[in-house]
Amino acid sequence: MSPVTAHAEPEVPAGDLVFYEAEEGELRGVTVGSAATGFSGTGYVEGFDAADDQVTITIPDSPGGLFDLTVRYRAPYGSKVTSVLLNGEGAGDVPLTESNVFTTADAGRVLLDPGENTVTLRNNWGWYEIDAIGVSPTPPRGPHRVGGVPVNPRATPEARSLLRYLADNYGEYTLSGQQDMGSVAWVEDTVGRAPAIAGLDMMDYSPSRVERGTSSREVENALAWHERGGVNAFVWHWNAPTGLIDEPGGKEWWRGFYTEATTFDVAAALADPASEEYRLLLRDIDAIAARLARLRDANVPVIWRPLHEAEGGWFWWGAKGPEPAKELYRLMYDRMVDHHGLHNLLWVWNSLDPAWYPGDDVVDIVSADTYPPAGDHSPQSGAYERLVELVDDTKPVALSENGPIPDPDLMRAYQVDWSYFTTWSGDFVSDGVTNSRDHLNHVYHHRDVVTLDELGDFTRHGGCTAVWEVIGDWDDGRLVRVTVTNDGDEPLSGWRVGANRAAGAQLDDHWNARLETTGTGWSAESLGWNADLRPGQETSFYLNWSTAEPSALSPSPSCQAG
Repeated sequence: MSPVTAHAEPEVPAGDLVFYEAEEGELRGVTVGSAATGFSGTGYVEGFDAADDQVTITIPDSPGGLFDLTVRYRAPYGSKVTSVLLNGEGAGDVPLTESNVFTTADAGRVLLDPGENTVTLRNNWGWYEIDAIGVSPTPPRGPHRVGGVPVNPRATPEARSLLRYLADNYGEYTLSGQQDMGSVAWVEDTVGRAPAIAGLDMMDYSPSRVERGTSSREVENALAWHERGGVNAFVWHWNAPTGLIDEPGGKEWWRGFYTEATTFDVAAALADPASEEYRLLLRDIDAIAARLARLRDANVPVIWRPLHEAEGGWFWWGAKGPEPAKELYRLMYDRMVDHHGLHNLLWVWNSLDPAWYPGDDVVDIVSADTYPPAGDHSPQSGAYERLVELVDDTKPVALSENGPIPDPDLMRAYQVDWSYFTTWSGDFVSDGVTNSRDHLNHVYHHRDVVTLDELGDFTRHGGCTAVWEVIGDWDDGRLVRVTVTNDGDEPLSGWRVGANRAAGAQLDDHWNARLETTGTGWSAESLGWNADLRPGQETSFYLNWSTAEPSALSPSPSCQAG
């Protein structure tokens, strides 16, 4: 198979892009077309209308290594999605933005073997045309430039600390997360470790659901999870304020967050602030603000992800396009922050397309929701790279929902640094297929993944960093060195390090710090002689655990200057 650029061989310098023609690939359920104009080579592949339709393209004689993958396509019938397989294994999904002409989409990265490789594009959300794929060597990623300052200048100390904790761990560790407290408990019972983040939902607090009899204990769940030392992340499946169709066949009232289940027009409501529909928008926001205020009053920071998956259009807040969705997000931000004083929130935007982005001034974290086929544990590099580019690598990038959990080993190989993941509930975590038991154990016991017992005191973090290292055995336990570094620009006159600890972990002795233990955690404070640290200076203290975590695991302590 010949590349369509001037390069004779695929072994080219970094930055050079080599294309391979789709029509020369192995076709299954698809055909070669030529009616559209602007394609390269002798045609393109069309007819992606059945689930198993695919084209497999061979890349010969690769030197091996990490490559950026590009898909050249046309999608005249609206935005679509194609699934990528590398050498027969799942490699993530690629959004194909609507286009009447052939254009390119960033498909993330592929780790090619030396020699021959195959890239398969399989129908996902079909009716698109594939012209070619392109590969170019991936340059090494430079240091991230992620900051840890919330967009809300009045953010609470706990919210500031949580964002700084995420920023300081970004690129080194990924926090584990699980949606729904029932599934959180299932994970803990099954793999012996609990996630660091509990995913919760304001759905049943929506007024149009409450008036039909729903109730919720998600705020109580959040308060209890905070007491255990965990992070709370809330989404809101916002039942439309009015206009619920309430008919069988997918339009029931309890599906009122779906576009198909409501006649509510968000664009019309926002265009007329004097309307009843606009008043109901504010009523709903105020109702949820009252619930979030309970968490604020308890000093609980919240990762807050409203209007999720807006660009998909399947939820009513995204049904009228990007401008109403962005306007509604900003209305909610102003109402919750300025009117209700909810300064305990970290604001998460949850779309990839730049046209939908509401702006750097109202977003702390950007995120994607990915649901590749069951058992596809690829790192989802395409979605990750698009989000890094969206914010110019200045904000944490998170996997706010996922089916299969990306393999941490592949994440490291692909240079994909998700800040956290949040596996969806029910079968997505427990069916043994989407995520096998072996895979869950692999993830939850991986040194790059932070679980609840390894989580630092994220409500008291900033001004320094702490690194945990097992340096040897001591009797029946482990000797741990914790190195504290002043990573700021000003001298420190003291520091405090803290973390949760595994159930049953026993601390026998310590050196070079004042130590306090609680039922679920520990904290260490500087002594007089090692309290002062110049910018860049470090000091160490030591912990002797008689029953410690295995040396392969790496708790991620918090560090607070003061």
